[in-house]
Amino acid sequence: MKWIGNRVSYKDHNDFFTMIITSKTEGWKMWIMFFWFLAWSASGVVIIYNLFFTNELKGSELYFYTFLFFWTYFWYKIIKVLIWRKYGTEFIRIDKDRFSIKKSIWGFGKAKEYLTENVKNFELEPLEEKSYSKVFNDSFWIIGQGTILINTEKQYNFGAQISIENGRKIIKLLNARIKKYKSVG
Repeated sequence: MKWIGNRVSYKDHNDFFTMIITSKTEGWKMWIMFFWFLAWSASGVVIIYNLFFTNELKGSELYFYTFLFFWTYFWYKIIKVLIWRKYGTEFIRIDKDRFSIKKSIWGFGKAKEYLTENVKNFELEPLEEKSYSKVFNDSFWIIGQGTILINTEKQYNFGAQISIENGRKIIKLLNARIKKYKSVG
C-alpha cells in the first residue's frame, strides 16, 4: 500500500487498481464539531422543553416552531458531518472494464460505475484559491464537494477536501492507470 498525503492510499493489484480516500480530519477539529453538536443539541432541548412543557413561550409558538424546523435541519447536517468525518471513505477501483467510485459510510453506499473506455481524464475542480466557494468547500464543518473531476459523458466530482498538491498527484496517478487499463482492454 502506498500513500499520497495522510488520507489517500492506493495499491496496484494483478488485474485492477484501488485507491481509498478517507474523510478523517485532525482530532482538534473533531472535538470542536462535537462540542458544537452538544451545544446545538442543548439549545434544541431547551426550546423543545419550554415550547411543550411550560407556558413560557405562549404567544410565540409560530416563531419557535419555525426555529425548531431550522434547528432540526442543521442538527441532522452536523450529525451527518460527524459520521462522515469519523467513518466516511471513498473507494475507487479501476480495471480493464470499469471505473467505479463509491462514497460510503461503514461500507454502505452505492458505487457509481463507468466504462473504462468512456473515462476521458481527471482534472482539478476549477475553483479560485481565495473564492468563497473554495473556502466554504474546504471548511471542516461541512462534508464538502469533491476537488477532482472525472470527465465522462457527465462530470462527477470526488475527493472531498483534498489539497491541490495531493489532488495533482492523484490526478497524475489516475490518468496513468486509466491509460494503462484502456490499452489492456
